[in-house]
Amino acid sequence: MRIGIKDEGLKCEHCGAPITEEDMYIREINGTKHYFCCSHCADAYEREK
Repeated sequence: MRIGIKDEGLKCEHCGAPITEEDMYIREINGTKHYFCCSHCADAYEREK
């Protein structure tokens, strides 16, 4: 999925792993889009919030 985000330096918001447009996992939490390397990191991030 191409969404037009520059992928230079984009990192998973939970673990900090580098991610690209091709492998990012996006989840909307409280009306804001967050970017992760996988659904497991998204789940962990959401549990911590």
